[in-house]
Amino acid sequence: MIVQDIMSTKPITIAPDDTLAHAVNLLRQHGFHHLPVARVRHVADEQQTKKKKYKTLHLLEGMLTSQDIDLQAMLARQEASSRALQRSWLERRVVEVMHRALIRVQPTTSVSSAVQIMVERNLNYLPVVTYEQIDGESKALLEGLVTRSDLLLAFSRAMGATEPGMQLVIMLPLGDSLPLARFLEIASQMHVYVRSVLAAPTDGGVPTVATIRLGTINPAPLLLRLQQEGIHYSIGASPMEGDMIDA
Repeated sequence: MIVQDIMSTKPITIAPDDTLAHAVNLLRQHGFHHLPVARVRHVADEQQTKKKKYKTLHLLEGMLTSQDIDLQAMLARQEASSRALQRSWLERRVVEVMHRALIRVQPTTSVSSAVQIMVERNLNYLPVVTYEQIDGESKALLEGLVTRSDLLLAFSRAMGATEPGMQLVIMLPLGDSLPLARFLEIASQMHVYVRSVLAAPTDGGVPTVATIRLGTINPAPLLLRLQQEGIHYSIGASPMEGDMIDA
């Protein structure tokens, strides 16, 4: 899966020369915590050969966050006592406050790489850009935005959590994947649809359970077969001590 599959396209942007007052209104109106700062350019579309047409490009200049704005408001309260002076910070331009957001990804970046970047850098978002030569310089064109919410939603969909069905947890003693392989074989034989399989390693680096999302609400025949095969499982959350169902 790549970033292009999960990113938010056509995000709300703000121009570098807009005021912080306008930024505050946008953040409140849409319930956002960050805004891409982009400069709009109209350039000739070379793919249009019959008629000379133009395409709109959004050149990424940086990012403006609610924390950036809160900091400006706090500094204004510290530096001024009169209401008139306190209001002046809202008249500042976005370009004076924004940060350059040099950490970016491209649409073809893998989702796993994007997750790693966000975790290591403690980020809540990443601008998604492509690069194009404009006026002899390589410019970053804003294609979208990927946020932690996008990643969580993608994970939920990949796990089949948004689809009807049930969750089953198969025990993998000492990381042995044979119970999982046998389960998948049985599910195929019984025509039980498997929406997703997750066998994530623990702190020791070895997966001890496999979490499976089934596309059925009547698992009784499958569960009976698992017991007959001696495959240990639990229904719903990962098993705690005493929750494991034995054959």
